[in-house]
Amino acid sequence: MIHVSTSYGFGPDNRYQLDQIPNSIQLALYKYDLYKDNRDDIVKTLEKQNVHVRAVHLPLDTMKTDYDFIFNMMDEIYAITGCAKYVVHPNRGIIEFLKAFNKKGRPFNLCIETFGWKSNKTFRTPLEIIFAIEKYSRHNMDMTIDTSHIEDLWFDHKIMKYLLYYTSVIHLSNRAKGIGLHLPFNDSRGQLNLVSFVRDLQYKYKWSGDIVLEYMPDYHYKLYKNLKYLERLLHE
Repeated sequence: MIHVSTSYGFGPDNRYQLDQIPNSIQLALYKYDLYKDNRDDIVKTLEKQNVHVRAVHLPLDTMKTDYDFIFNMMDEIYAITGCAKYVVHPNRGIIEFLKAFNKKGRPFNLCIETFGWKSNKTFRTPLEIIFAIEKYSRHNMDMTIDTSHIEDLWFDHKIMKYLLYYTSVIHLSNRAKGIGLHLPFNDSRGQLNLVSFVRDLQYKYKWSGDIVLEYMPDYHYKLYKNLKYLERLLHE
Protein backbone atom coordinates (compact mmCIF):
# COMPACT_ATOMS: atom_id res chain seq x y z
CA MET A 1 0.00 0.00 0.00
CA ILE A 2 1.18 3.53 -0.77
CA HIS A 3 0.52 6.27 1.76
CA VAL A 4 0.90 9.96 0.86
CA SER A 5 1.71 12.91 3.09
CA THR A 6 3.43 16.30 3.13
CA SER A 7 6.51 17.54 4.91
CA TYR A 8 5.76 19.75 7.92
CA GLY A 9 8.06 21.50 10.40
CA PHE A 10 7.65 23.33 13.68
CA GLY A 11 9.36 26.56 14.65
CA PRO A 12 9.35 30.11 13.22
CA ASP A 13 12.50 29.61 11.15
CA ASN A 14 11.61 26.18 9.80
CA ARG A 15 11.23 26.32 6.03
CA TYR A 16 8.69 23.48 6.16
CA GLN A 17 6.25 25.24 8.44
CA LEU A 18 2.78 25.56 6.88
CA ASP A 19 -0.29 27.62 7.70
CA GLN A 20 -1.98 24.57 9.17
CA ILE A 21 -0.76 21.14 10.16
CA PRO A 22 -1.95 18.31 7.89
CA ASN A 23 -3.45 15.11 9.27
CA SER A 24 -0.55 13.06 7.95
CA ILE A 25 3.02 14.35 7.79
CA GLN A 26 6.70 13.82 7.47
CA LEU A 27 7.95 15.67 10.56
CA ALA A 28 10.76 17.89 9.23
CA LEU A 29 13.03 18.88 12.08
CA TYR A 30 15.52 20.75 9.87
CA LYS A 31 17.83 21.69 12.78
CA TYR A 32 18.37 19.91 16.08
CA ASP A 33 17.76 23.10 18.07
CA LEU A 34 14.27 23.33 16.53
CA TYR A 35 13.40 20.09 18.28
CA LYS A 36 15.20 20.96 21.51
CA ASP A 37 13.61 24.43 21.74
CA ASN A 38 10.11 23.40 20.60
CA ARG A 39 9.86 19.87 21.98
CA ASP A 40 6.93 20.50 24.34
CA ASP A 41 4.99 22.39 21.68
CA ILE A 42 5.65 19.66 19.13
CA VAL A 43 4.46 16.90 21.46
CA LYS A 44 1.40 18.85 22.59
CA THR A 45 0.33 19.69 19.03
CA LEU A 46 0.86 16.19 17.65
CA GLU A 47 -1.17 14.66 20.48
CA LYS A 48 -3.90 17.31 20.50
CA GLN A 49 -4.53 17.24 16.77
CA ASN A 50 -4.01 13.49 16.43
CA VAL A 51 -1.43 13.92 13.67
CA HIS A 52 -0.17 10.77 11.97
CA VAL A 53 3.61 11.02 11.65
CA ARG A 54 4.56 8.78 8.74
CA ALA A 55 8.25 9.70 8.67
CA VAL A 56 10.68 12.00 10.44
CA HIS A 57 13.33 13.97 8.57
CA LEU A 58 16.31 14.14 10.89
CA PRO A 59 18.04 17.53 11.29
CA LEU A 60 20.42 18.61 8.55
CA ASP A 61 23.04 19.15 11.27
CA THR A 62 22.71 15.58 12.56
CA MET A 63 26.33 14.69 11.75
CA LYS A 64 27.54 17.80 13.62
CA THR A 65 25.46 17.01 16.71
CA ASP A 66 26.26 14.58 19.52
CA TYR A 67 24.87 11.28 18.23
CA ASP A 68 23.42 10.45 21.65
CA PHE A 69 21.27 13.59 21.43
CA ILE A 70 19.97 12.49 18.03
CA PHE A 71 19.32 8.91 19.12
CA ASN A 72 17.52 10.10 22.28
CA MET A 73 15.39 12.39 20.11
CA MET A 74 14.51 9.49 17.82
CA ASP A 75 13.61 7.29 20.80
CA GLU A 76 11.38 10.05 22.20
CA ILE A 77 9.58 10.64 18.91
CA TYR A 78 9.05 6.92 18.41
CA ALA A 79 7.60 6.60 21.93
CA ILE A 80 5.22 9.52 21.27
CA THR A 81 4.20 8.86 17.66
CA GLY A 82 5.13 5.28 16.84
CA CYS A 83 6.86 6.55 13.70
CA ALA A 84 9.22 3.91 12.34
CA LYS A 85 10.97 5.80 9.48
CA TYR A 86 13.77 8.34 10.06
CA VAL A 87 15.24 10.02 7.00
CA VAL A 88 18.87 11.10 7.12
CA HIS A 89 21.15 12.89 4.65
CA PRO A 90 24.39 11.05 3.77
CA ASN A 91 26.62 13.93 4.88
CA ARG A 92 30.21 13.59 6.01
CA GLY A 93 30.17 11.39 9.10
CA ILE A 94 27.30 9.18 7.90
CA ILE A 95 29.35 5.97 8.11
CA GLU A 96 30.19 6.57 11.77
CA PHE A 97 26.53 7.46 12.38
CA LEU A 98 25.35 4.19 10.80
CA LYS A 99 27.78 2.20 12.92
CA ALA A 100 26.62 3.95 16.09
CA PHE A 101 22.96 3.48 15.17
CA ASN A 102 23.56 -0.22 14.59
CA LYS A 103 25.14 -0.84 17.99
CA LYS A 104 21.74 -0.88 19.68
CA GLY A 105 18.71 -2.69 18.34
CA ARG A 106 15.92 -0.20 17.66
CA PRO A 107 12.29 -0.74 16.62
CA PHE A 108 12.52 1.77 13.76
CA ASN A 109 14.40 2.23 10.50
CA LEU A 110 16.99 4.69 9.28
CA CYS A 111 16.20 5.77 5.70
CA ILE A 112 19.23 7.17 3.87
CA GLU A 113 18.31 9.82 1.30
CA THR A 114 19.64 9.87 -2.27
CA PHE A 115 21.59 12.77 -3.75
CA GLY A 116 23.19 13.45 -7.11
CA TRP A 117 26.69 12.54 -8.29
CA LYS A 118 27.73 16.20 -8.21
CA SER A 119 26.80 16.61 -4.56
CA ASN A 120 29.41 16.69 -1.82
CA LYS A 121 27.74 13.86 0.08
CA THR A 122 29.55 10.73 1.27
CA PHE A 123 27.10 8.59 -0.73
CA ARG A 124 26.49 10.16 -4.14
CA THR A 125 24.58 7.33 -5.83
CA PRO A 126 21.74 5.02 -4.79
CA LEU A 127 24.04 2.03 -5.26
CA GLU A 128 26.45 3.37 -2.63
CA ILE A 129 23.54 3.65 -0.23
CA ILE A 130 22.42 0.09 -1.01
CA PHE A 131 25.96 -1.14 -0.39
CA ALA A 132 25.94 0.57 3.02
CA ILE A 133 22.53 -0.90 3.86
CA GLU A 134 23.74 -4.39 3.04
CA LYS A 135 26.96 -3.86 4.96
CA TYR A 136 25.63 -2.33 8.16
CA SER A 137 22.04 -3.48 8.63
CA ARG A 138 19.50 -4.73 6.13
CA HIS A 139 17.19 -5.26 9.09
CA ASN A 140 16.62 -1.61 10.03
CA MET A 141 18.05 0.53 7.24
CA ASP A 142 16.31 1.55 4.02
CA MET A 143 16.65 4.15 1.31
CA THR A 144 14.74 7.35 0.64
CA ILE A 145 14.59 8.25 -3.05
CA ASP A 146 14.41 11.99 -3.66
CA THR A 147 13.20 12.47 -7.24
CA SER A 148 14.63 15.99 -7.42
CA HIS A 149 18.12 14.75 -6.56
CA ILE A 150 18.73 11.60 -8.57
CA GLU A 151 19.80 11.69 -12.22
CA ASP A 152 17.56 10.54 -15.08
CA LEU A 153 19.40 7.24 -15.57
CA TRP A 154 18.03 5.90 -12.27
CA PHE A 155 14.48 6.07 -13.63
CA ASP A 156 15.20 3.26 -16.10
CA HIS A 157 12.58 0.59 -15.40
CA LYS A 158 14.96 -2.27 -14.53
CA ILE A 159 17.19 -0.05 -12.40
CA MET A 160 14.28 1.58 -10.58
CA LYS A 161 12.75 -1.81 -9.83
CA TYR A 162 15.99 -2.78 -8.11
CA LEU A 163 16.21 0.51 -6.17
CA LEU A 164 12.63 0.26 -4.95
CA TYR A 165 13.39 -3.07 -3.28
CA TYR A 166 15.48 -1.08 -0.78
CA THR A 167 13.22 1.99 -0.65
CA SER A 168 10.57 2.75 1.96
CA VAL A 169 10.18 6.53 1.44
CA ILE A 170 10.01 8.64 -1.71
CA HIS A 171 10.38 12.43 -1.58
CA LEU A 172 8.34 13.49 -4.57
CA SER A 173 9.06 16.76 -6.36
CA ASN A 174 10.15 17.89 -9.81
CA ARG A 175 13.13 19.83 -11.12
CA ALA A 176 13.75 22.17 -14.02
CA LYS A 177 17.00 23.46 -15.46
CA GLY A 178 17.40 27.14 -14.75
CA ILE A 179 14.59 27.11 -12.19
CA GLY A 180 15.68 24.68 -9.50
CA LEU A 181 14.71 21.66 -7.44
CA HIS A 182 11.68 20.67 -5.39
CA LEU A 183 9.04 22.03 -7.73
CA PRO A 184 5.48 20.63 -7.58
CA PHE A 185 5.61 17.06 -8.86
CA ASN A 186 3.21 17.82 -11.74
CA ASP A 187 4.73 21.19 -12.66
CA SER A 188 4.50 21.67 -16.45
CA ARG A 189 8.06 23.06 -16.46
CA GLY A 190 9.47 19.95 -14.79
CA GLN A 191 11.93 17.65 -16.53
CA LEU A 192 10.42 14.50 -15.02
CA ASN A 193 7.13 12.83 -15.86
CA LEU A 194 6.25 12.09 -12.26
CA VAL A 195 2.55 11.57 -12.92
CA SER A 196 3.52 8.53 -14.97
CA PHE A 197 6.09 7.53 -12.33
CA VAL A 198 3.46 7.57 -9.57
CA ARG A 199 1.15 5.37 -11.65
CA ASP A 200 4.05 3.00 -12.27
CA LEU A 201 4.76 2.76 -8.56
CA GLN A 202 1.25 1.51 -8.02
CA TYR A 203 0.58 -0.63 -11.07
CA LYS A 204 3.93 -1.60 -12.62
CA TYR A 205 6.29 -1.87 -9.65
CA LYS A 206 3.63 -2.85 -7.08
CA TRP A 207 5.62 -0.80 -4.58
CA SER A 208 4.52 -0.22 -1.01
CA GLY A 209 5.73 2.67 1.12
CA ASP A 210 5.43 6.39 1.83
CA ILE A 211 5.36 9.21 -0.71
CA VAL A 212 6.11 12.60 0.81
CA LEU A 213 5.52 15.84 -1.10
CA GLU A 214 8.57 17.94 -0.31
CA TYR A 215 8.44 21.38 -1.95
CA MET A 216 10.40 24.58 -1.48
CA PRO A 217 8.49 27.35 0.38
CA ASP A 218 7.52 29.20 -2.81
CA TYR A 219 5.35 26.21 -3.76
CA HIS A 220 3.82 25.33 -0.40
CA TYR A 221 0.52 26.82 -1.49
CA LYS A 222 0.18 23.92 -3.93
CA LEU A 223 0.78 21.16 -1.40
CA TYR A 224 -2.81 20.45 -0.36
CA LYS A 225 -4.17 20.51 -3.91
CA ASN A 226 -1.31 18.29 -5.11
CA LEU A 227 -1.87 15.90 -2.22
CA LYS A 228 -5.48 15.36 -3.29
CA TYR A 229 -4.41 14.90 -6.91
CA LEU A 230 -1.78 12.37 -5.86
CA GLU A 231 -4.38 10.40 -3.90
CA ARG A 232 -6.63 10.32 -6.97
CA LEU A 233 -3.78 9.04 -9.15
CA LEU A 234 -3.22 6.17 -6.76
CA HIS A 235 -6.89 5.20 -6.66
CA GLU A 236 -7.84 5.43 -10.34
